Amino acid sequence: MTDEMLSFLKIKSGMKLLSIRSSDIAFTMGAYGPLIEESMKHEDEIPVF
Repeated sequence: MTDEMLSFLKIKSGMKLLSIRSSDIAFTMGAYGPLIEESMKHEDEIPVF
């Protein structure tokens, strides 16, 4: 990704993104928001790939 794209998405190289199922055939990657906050409260380990 270009620096311009990273800046537009407000993400930085090396950040962990959460894969979120958004429909039966698609997913999105999250970096901020309520779903990310909830994932941080999760007691079980969430695998990192």
